[in-house]
Amino acid sequence: MHENRWEVVHRRALFAVIAIACATVVMVGVARLTGAGEFYTPEGQPVASAKLHFTDEADGVVAVYSAANGSRIIQYGKDEGGFVRVVMRGFARQRRLLGEGSEVPVELTRYDDGQLWIMDPVSERYVYLGAFGDDNFDAFDEILTREQQTASIRSTESSL
Repeated sequence: MHENRWEVVHRRALFAVIAIACATVVMVGVARLTGAGEFYTPEGQPVASAKLHFTDEADGVVAVYSAANGSRIIQYGKDEGGFVRVVMRGFARQRRLLGEGSEVPVELTRYDDGQLWIMDPVSERYVYLGAFGDDNFDAFDEILTREQQTASIRSTESSL
């Protein structure tokens, strides 16, 4: 009778190991089919790009500046630009953890396939902005469009 109890314990352990192995195979299969957990980077050719500085000002305003000429591209009041704030603060937090500051601008790039990415060269973090819905994509697309317009105006003014 004592030996029979060990046989039951071993059988349960064997079933547990088989169940874990089956669950692992199923999870890996689902991840492969859906692409979950994959690391994506931009694949197309850049068609528009801007280097930007974000500031979180004391009055709750978040401002975006062109690193090329220092001009203010856009600003968001206390209750505006929530997604832009989240991305900016995420990069700022990562830089603080690395012991870095905000001197190096982030890069916002549109690719020929329509993708929009923001990248922090300090932390080497890429964020695919299309993954967060149209409104959030549009917020950064507007920043890039305004920066391109500002650069174009300044270029025209300097050539006159």
